Amino acid sequence: MNEILGAGNGLLEYGFILLVYGALVVVMKQGHPGVGPDARKTYWVLYFTYALVGFVANYLLYLAGAMSFLPWLNNFIHTFVWLGFCLAFLSIGAYRRPLWEQLVMFAIFSFVVKLAEHQVLGTWEMNRFFFIQGNLAYMLGWSLVDGLIPVGSAIWLRVLSKYVKGLIVPKL
Repeated sequence: MNEILGAGNGLLEYGFILLVYGALVVVMKQGHPGVGPDARKTYWVLYFTYALVGFVANYLLYLAGAMSFLPWLNNFIHTFVWLGFCLAFLSIGAYRRPLWEQLVMFAIFSFVVKLAEHQVLGTWEMNRFFFIQGNLAYMLGWSLVDGLIPVGSAIWLRVLSKYVKGLIVPKL
């Protein structure tokens, strides 16, 4: 059961994490009200991209020794709920903003989530980010990597827009 929920974790802890995600979406909604009809296709493309790539990447990075193990339920909600639903929502609302603001927003939101998951679930516990020592460096380092999501998304959407009509392609 530890591989699924994590040591000492139950559904209550995961419920709290979902509340944190929800609270962050409320903050995100201050910048834009929702996903309009013109952005729905792009939202779902980003949802599946973030969720699937994130889920697989987290596990492969664990196998490579670059990340700590995320229990399966943590990895699932982190990628399919946080990355998929929440960060895709942020992407739709933020793509018109200057790139530096997007990078900062993604990094900050990512850092808050990692801090919450670390505190409540005991995950994100590795004590180094590649060659930089310390747990804080580990969480901050991966949050800064997550800050680059808008760049990767813009490139991915530009490629896909050649095959899928009606996608929003952010400018870099």
